[in-house]
Amino acid sequence: MTNLGSIAGMTAHFKQGAGLYRGVFVVLGYDRSQDSFIAGLLQGNGEWTAVGSFREGMKPEERETLAKTILDNRGEDGGLLSLVRTKPGICVELGFGGLADNDNGGKGLESAVVHLVHPAFCSFRFGEKADTCSWSKLIVDNADLLPKAGLTHPDKPLWASAGITKEDYAAYLIRIAPRLLPFLQNRVLTSIRYPHGVPGELFYQKNCPTYAPPFVRTSESAGINYIVCDDLSTLVWLGNQAVIELHVPFQRIGEANPLEIVLDLDPPSRKEFALAVRAAIEIRQVLDRFGITGYPKVSGGKGIQIHIPLGPENTLTYDDTRVFTSFVAEYLVQKFPALFTIERLKKKRGGRLYVDYIQHAPGKTIIAPYSARGTEAATVAAPLEWDEVNDGLAPEQFTIPSVLERLHARPCPMRNYGVQSNSVLGIVIAQLKAGTTRL
Repeated sequence: MTNLGSIAGMTAHFKQGAGLYRGVFVVLGYDRSQDSFIAGLLQGNGEWTAVGSFREGMKPEERETLAKTILDNRGEDGGLLSLVRTKPGICVELGFGGLADNDNGGKGLESAVVHLVHPAFCSFRFGEKADTCSWSKLIVDNADLLPKAGLTHPDKPLWASAGITKEDYAAYLIRIAPRLLPFLQNRVLTSIRYPHGVPGELFYQKNCPTYAPPFVRTSESAGINYIVCDDLSTLVWLGNQAVIELHVPFQRIGEANPLEIVLDLDPPSRKEFALAVRAAIEIRQVLDRFGITGYPKVSGGKGIQIHIPLGPENTLTYDDTRVFTSFVAEYLVQKFPALFTIERLKKKRGGRLYVDYIQHAPGKTIIAPYSARGTEAATVAAPLEWDEVNDGLAPEQFTIPSVLERLHARPCPMRNYGVQSNSVLGIVIAQLKAGTTRL
């Protein structure tokens, strides 16, 4: 796969306790000036990156033997350099106290400037293959997971064309969990599984399978025993089942009112994605006029979705919110009839973008922010800042690797979503019902 990039937030779900983290690394060289060895990991692009140096924990004879092996096999210029590089092949297990980089004092990692905090030698791993020593394996092996949440067949390709294995996907879920889980918690889950990877046969799954481990929480509704993904172990277990897409309803379990409004902007195809950009910009102007805060995200498919949080104490019903969503949709259609439509039948849309407000209803679902999608490029339903919604925006910019790099470089655009209530919306809806509001 392409470079997974930074390890931003990687340790948020690492095992905690008095012991060190552990991982298997490849020896990339010997620093004669420090009498230490360079440890490295394989990046997703097939290149090796140094993550720090170690000597602590080694017995003198172990250090001498390893140094001699490297020096005896050095290249022609090896004798002139303090740092003697070696071909990746010798694997070692190291303990370490954490992960840090040179930019932010230990809150994340950039692949070019990574280093382990207080690495210490544990043992040689002579039976380990060098190409298994990867960032993804390090993340998965150190994740704080319950028994039976681990991976089977970690090398299985899930996105073959993007080079993403099941282990890579699990590492993504672990790293994205602090952003993704809040959108899944206490909501029933509809998932889409790709048992043989993407592209390939898919099926929707609502009922929790009988073989699910006991830590997987469920909730029954309308005769369906839904999975509720409240924790990391459940999330990774789902990934191991090749669950690629995570769809959730708009309300929490046991509640009748929605937590949010979502307007789905659905162009005919990706070729007309510019229509979704145009519609989103127009909707933002409407929201701004009313003092309402909305959060755009690429769907990961062909469109854009606008999330409008209502807050945990919301008293607006679906009927109430329909007053607002239908108003926005009809406003767009009346203003730009050649571009937008609310016609549900595709054959009657005539190449126009469908402003889907009908989908915001009880029993309906939406793709969760940061869920992967079943596209060959491994795109993600990625939240956006409003200034990113412009003519340069494209869905393929947001993939599993690029979203992780993005979150290292900038905060999550939906970081304030859970505390935003948009209380003014109740006033706006009341005025719309009374016919006293217009644009």
